[in-house]
Amino acid sequence: MSTPGTAYAPTPVPLTSSPIPATSSTVPATSSTVPATASPGTAVLYTAVSSYADAVPSSTVEVGSLVFSLVLGAITALSVLIARRAWGAISRSTEAAESSAREAARSADGATRSAEAAFRAVAEAGDAVRAATPGLLEVRDSVHLAARRGAFDRRRTRVLFLVHLVGIWDSYHALVAAMAGTDDFEPIVASIPRQFRGSERLYGEDDVHRGLTERGVPHLRFAGDAADTLRLIKAIDPDVIFRQSQWDPDIPAELGTERLSFAHTCLVPYETMNIVANVPDGRDSNTAVDSEYHRTAWLVFCANDMMLEMAVRDGVRAGAQFRVVGHPKADHLRAATPSWPIPAPGRRDPAGSPRPGRVVWSAHHTIARGWTDFGAFHLMREEMLAWAGASVDTEFVFMPHPALLPLPDSDVSPISRPEFDAWMAAWAELPNTAVLSETEYGPTLAASDVMVTDGLSMLVEYQLFGKPLIFFEREGHRPFNEIGERVVEGAHTVRTVAEARELTRRFLAGEPDPLQGHQRTIARRLLGTGDSVGRILDVLRREIARERGEPDPAPPRSTAG
Repeated sequence: MSTPGTAYAPTPVPLTSSPIPATSSTVPATSSTVPATASPGTAVLYTAVSSYADAVPSSTVEVGSLVFSLVLGAITALSVLIARRAWGAISRSTEAAESSAREAARSADGATRSAEAAFRAVAEAGDAVRAATPGLLEVRDSVHLAARRGAFDRRRTRVLFLVHLVGIWDSYHALVAAMAGTDDFEPIVASIPRQFRGSERLYGEDDVHRGLTERGVPHLRFAGDAADTLRLIKAIDPDVIFRQSQWDPDIPAELGTERLSFAHTCLVPYETMNIVANVPDGRDSNTAVDSEYHRTAWLVFCANDMMLEMAVRDGVRAGAQFRVVGHPKADHLRAATPSWPIPAPGRRDPAGSPRPGRVVWSAHHTIARGWTDFGAFHLMREEMLAWAGASVDTEFVFMPHPALLPLPDSDVSPISRPEFDAWMAAWAELPNTAVLSETEYGPTLAASDVMVTDGLSMLVEYQLFGKPLIFFEREGHRPFNEIGERVVEGAHTVRTVAEARELTRRFLAGEPDPLQGHQRTIARRLLGTGDSVGRILDVLRREIARERGEPDPAPPRSTAG
């Protein structure tokens, strides 16, 4: 095949290529020439035919040689014609492809301009929405304010409790029971799902439902679409709404602070008190007393005067919504009946021998960096497993914070999900271990001998039992605040599992705890002496009377012991 752009010049076929008898005449050298205007294929035929015509007069020319030459020339001419047509087809296809490419480029350019126009439209729409949002939010807030002012017009105040974690239900159980026994309150409990760091979706409503059912608490189930849940809540028309915590990210967005402002929102904190220096949010506020939920709440009930002082100092409302009442969880723990989760039949001790020692290990969820950073499970887990495995005369109950369980699925976790699950499986295989989560823990604490913990709430709550408390302190955690500095004086601080193990051995052997008296002082000073529920009801009745324009029904009760 020729190279495009180069004229094709076939080699003339010599008519003497076949043997010719010696007596025959040779083909004259002056045979007809090819016209200058002939195409390459025509030139071949012309040369062959002319040569044949010139040779006919010679009777000595071999006919077979002429035929062979003619056929060979024809084949060559046809090959050239086919090649030229093929090249023409290729050229036309190339031109068509180039045309299509140019058209595609024009289309792509048009699509790009259309996409850019669409993006501009979206951006302009977003700007319009952002410009309109303040006005819309102001309208919503005004409507919610009007709704709140219309509350308390029933004889019985309707109070809704939203429960996303049954493990901290102790803060509300006695309060709900007390309200149900009055003629001026109508409590309604509802289970809702939650979402902790590491979980990809809302979950856990079924756990809450099961836990409330086991405790005999009548309740509604808000497990479906969050928007439908909010509409249902508005249909219930509560005067007051209690949530379990101030953290909006832990619950469905539709049940966040701003969405519930049509009612009088309240809080009994799930933790008894805050013991660490503030972990700031985007506003650098003290989230222990001045989160968005605190700011907009009607009432926040706190355990002691030190928490009130913190709210006055750090809160944008100067603590106007805070009331000191003690804490229902503390009262509940004080009254807990001892019950150990490892059943007696599983023990290998002979009858009549002393029971095994009982150690509770409480692990906080903050094992990553960037929050309070007290959690040390990732640092302790292997040594704790070895300790339990080597101590057949001691039983261990692992109490992980509920938010620790999904955290290994987060990209900030220092341990992976397979590592965590493998450790949990190894722990469960030991005959002297158990795991306690998503359930009431007061009876377990009451039945234990020693606690090992990395913080936070257990540093306060375990001191109610007057038993040895060992604090495994992780390096680099948030500093204690003034309350925390007082609390940690009732705990034995260690920095290795080996230290915790040695202290535990001594206490289980009968060595008295030198901090026991100090713990009693801390518990009385920071958690009062009981009847927090009665004080909460007194505050609610007093504030409701003020909303109605009525006189105070009763003087407040003292929290002093």
